Amino acid sequence: MRKSIWIACVVVLAVCLLLLFKVTQRQKNVSPMPSETPTNQPSQPEPPKVVENRQTANTSQPSRLPPPAASIVQILSSTNSVAAKRLALWQAPIEFYGRVVDENSNAISGVNVHFSWYEIPSETGERTADTRSDSEGLFSLHGKHGPSLSVGFGKEGYYSSHRGEVTYNYALGPDILSPDPQNPVVFFLRKKGKGEALITTDYPGFAKIAQLHHDGTPVEIDVFNGTQAPVGSGQLKLEFWRAITNQNANVFDWKCQLTVPGGGLVETPEEFAFQAPEGGYQSPVVIDMPATNENWQGEIRSKYYLQLPDGKYGRIDFYLLPRNGVFTVQSAINPTGSRNLEPP
Repeated sequence: MRKSIWIACVVVLAVCLLLLFKVTQRQKNVSPMPSETPTNQPSQPEPPKVVENRQTANTSQPSRLPPPAASIVQILSSTNSVAAKRLALWQAPIEFYGRVVDENSNAISGVNVHFSWYEIPSETGERTADTRSDSEGLFSLHGKHGPSLSVGFGKEGYYSSHRGEVTYNYALGPDILSPDPQNPVVFFLRKKGKGEALITTDYPGFAKIAQLHHDGTPVEIDVFNGTQAPVGSGQLKLEFWRAITNQNANVFDWKCQLTVPGGGLVETPEEFAFQAPEGGYQSPVVIDMPATNENWQGEIRSKYYLQLPDGKYGRIDFYLLPRNGVFTVQSAINPTGSRNLEPP
């Protein structure tokens, strides 16, 4: 009897242990569902967890806009004074006052003006603005910052001076612009007139180098076709002398002579050399540059009106590097005999 009871107890205990094991396995295999907050009860945020002595790599942070350049200067001033001074140059105040006039000093209204400058030393720092000149030819720019300012200008029906763009310095050097509303920077435009069918050439041609002899041996140019002509047949003769006793010398004696056989030349400072003078031509024209000259030049860019032996008029742009005798000549000739040298 006692043995039967003991056996029954053992069986019951085994069944209970088996059931308990199955329940435990089932709980491990079932993912717990998050508890839902009742819709009629406000959700309560969990208190923040305190994490001590833990560093997390590659932690994503919300993106922030870069601080303005003025703030960068303030930050650097407390850490790197040299860098702060350099960056401060990019925050130089820009104020600009300009006026546009024609070849007769008359104000021109409605001129398109384009400003461009950099507020910080990067591609994203470029800034631009546009305006037009008023009835007095005046225009201006205010409240900007940067080391320099480029001013582009032009109007339909006019030639633009300086190729239509000039840059002004506000930060470094002796040429820093001092803006003055009572004395604006003057820009010149020339009104287009009736042009002529000019013969224009360049010497030397594309991808070529022309070089003068250093002993005075003449080189002659045909200004009608832009080629070197046999001696005695060209309309422009060039002779050059150079004396360099020390090849490392920066200053040396040199001389260049320009001749128009049977005609002459008149040097002109005009940017728009469109009307040849009736007289005053001379030949030859000599550029003499001894090393003792206080105004010695190692580069020559000159513009001349020409009168040819047959009475035709033209102009040339002459460029010379005296150290090696390299030169170029750009010519424009009116084949009709008119003094009008404006292009069509």
